[in-house]
Amino acid sequence: MNNIKNKFNKIAFVLCLCTFGLSFVACEDFLDRPPYDEFDNEEFWQSEAQARAFMYGVYPSVFAGYGTGVAHGPFLMGETSNDDFTSESQAELGPLTIPTSDGSWSFTNVRKANYIIDNVGRMDADETTVNHWRGIGRFFRAYFYSNLVFLYGDVPYMDHYPVVSDNKEDMDFLYKDRDSRTYVDSLIMEDFQYAMDHVRTDDGSLQINKYVVAAMASRLLLREGTFLKYHDIDQAKATECLKFAKKASEIVMAGSYKISDDYKALFTSDDLEGNSEVIMYRKYLEGVLAHSTLAYSYQDPQGGSSSSLTETFLTKTGLPIYYNNEYWVAPTATDFFTNRDPRLTFCFRSQYYLRGENPGNFAYSLSGYSWSKFMDDSKAGSGDATFARERNVTDAPCLRLGEVLLNYAEICYELGVLDQSILDKTINALRDRKGVEMPHLEIVGGEPAINGVVYDDPKRVQINAADPGYDVPALLWEIRRERRVELCFEGFRLNDLKRWKKLDYMMNSVNPDIRYGAYIRLSDYPEGKKNVSLKNADATEGYILRNTGTQRVNMPTEKNYIYPVPTDQIILYKNHGYTLTQTKAWREE
Repeated sequence: MNNIKNKFNKIAFVLCLCTFGLSFVACEDFLDRPPYDEFDNEEFWQSEAQARAFMYGVYPSVFAGYGTGVAHGPFLMGETSNDDFTSESQAELGPLTIPTSDGSWSFTNVRKANYIIDNVGRMDADETTVNHWRGIGRFFRAYFYSNLVFLYGDVPYMDHYPVVSDNKEDMDFLYKDRDSRTYVDSLIMEDFQYAMDHVRTDDGSLQINKYVVAAMASRLLLREGTFLKYHDIDQAKATECLKFAKKASEIVMAGSYKISDDYKALFTSDDLEGNSEVIMYRKYLEGVLAHSTLAYSYQDPQGGSSSSLTETFLTKTGLPIYYNNEYWVAPTATDFFTNRDPRLTFCFRSQYYLRGENPGNFAYSLSGYSWSKFMDDSKAGSGDATFARERNVTDAPCLRLGEVLLNYAEICYELGVLDQSILDKTINALRDRKGVEMPHLEIVGGEPAINGVVYDDPKRVQINAADPGYDVPALLWEIRRERRVELCFEGFRLNDLKRWKKLDYMMNSVNPDIRYGAYIRLSDYPEGKKNVSLKNADATEGYILRNTGTQRVNMPTEKNYIYPVPTDQIILYKNHGYTLTQTKAWREE
């Protein structure tokens, strides 16, 4: 009976996601001062069940998962503009100009959060229940403002649902200018703290709880703290954000979550209910809600990943592939995938798929490397309908313990408190995962070591020499490597490069490996060789050269890290007698 009830609840939840999510997205107005939304206050806020139903409408904006239909979520195809992927040509890094309009400059979700916060007190419920739902509203507000701040820096902070009228007080609120980034950061932390203090520890399957709040705070305050630090905006506020992220991470780590014994199953399961590592996931059900991530993983031709990514995975010894071997090459896929961190073969197929060859059940990859992290290859071509585009029903792990552990290791490094015990319960705990079982990362004299032997990755030295920015210390390099490997294709890389002020990793002059795919011998691919260019044009073996067209010339500037306010918003304010200040980096001198 309980299984039937749980199944019904999941179906109801997904139906709510579809119904509420689509209705809110459809009516969103991006000319956003913000305009007015209509809600029926008189009838709606009467019970906890109604509050829960309303919340479902906000979930898809926070936990997008694998997306819906052919639309991507943050995983895999949702983020391909980074150094993990190759491209035929490289446009200059954006933004390049101030746009007329920009859908990201939107406060619709902030209004929804404020609407919740302002109205939950009307429920016929005890104080603890009301505070729980108010905490979820404040969690949503913290989440949406975190993303606005990351994109635009200073933003207008709205602490209540707006009243639309001609009264000056209401107009001043609707058309208020931007508040400082660090001021908004303080309010974000206040919201997260309230939510961690009041949201239930357990509210049932697929519901936001205290650990969901803390895991998201861990993610977003690490992102903000390091952005403030490496962009030298406010070092004191950076430390405050990082300390908050540390506290939030510790809440999750003290919970009952455990590292899963099966890394691959985190991303290929039809049901993540009960997975010990998963803190929050998006549920998919055939005929109700589906995605296309599996189809994109084997049916469609892939642009392909870069050797910059695939060569980041360590050897089975725990050392970088170029350590003590400056000229390391692997002329075949067997050579490349043998004796490597097993997560490499969890994320990629262990043979190359070139255009023109007969790839069997799998489409070709223009770089040769074929991603497979999100599907069970044994079912490819089996005729299973759920492998077709817009029919995929594998659940998406939106928050998991593995990410929080990586956050914690990086936070502790940035705060200057990282030691071996912290490495052992974070990075090394992930390396101990069944099926991964990699040697432990050690600290010896402040440097990375394996089995007591200090090492330094030659690629770190190479990139730092070409990088016009700051040097990345060897230990921090390894912490960031572990993040790139463990969270491969999970939608973090571009934001990581931005917060570290490392968009120059997307420049050929700094990181030439982003141009290249797999190292091949042309004689092994009699048909495929007609469709590839090699790094050295006259060679019979070498790296596939993917970037044969335009190369980026202009190094990243401050404008590439922060968005401008679209001109239609500036004009909208001006037409009503108010001023909306343009982003500093984008102001006309």
